Amino acid sequence: MTSWVVADSSLFLAAVLQESHSQRADALINSWISENIQIAAPTLFRYEIIAVLRKNVYRGLISPEQALVAQKNLLSSTHGVDFIIDDALLKRGYELAAQLNRPTAYDSQYLAVAERLDCEFWTADQKLFNAVSGSLSWVKWIGNFIIPTITS
Repeated sequence: MTSWVVADSSLFLAAVLQESHSQRADALINSWISENIQIAAPTLFRYEIIAVLRKNVYRGLISPEQALVAQKNLLSSTHGVDFIIDDALLKRGYELAAQLNRPTAYDSQYLAVAERLDCEFWTADQKLFNAVSGSLSWVKWIGNFIIPTITS
């Protein structure tokens, strides 16, 4: 039986960009890999990565060269991610967005995948976490992840 987790693009972006939760995101992703936990996401995940990197360049937060390196690293690191999409998930994502009073259905696509797989959904988007975690206990925020300490 496969253990699953759904992670959004913000979590993977945090792992490669200089953000407040970069170390946590990297540790969490590495823990999933070492524990053979399968990562899933809707297909929009890869498009979001490219969009966010471009936005960071446009805003002057990273250089075009940094974006290209991050793009290469992120796209290669997501080869093991299972990308899931079908009409039923799209419809369920819309329903969840309406149910949770979300302005768009992008984030709700991740929720629909996690709901289908009956697993946790992890995000680095604190606004999303705050908006839905009261209704969905399986939504987790990277800021609450405690990096395990290695004792020797």
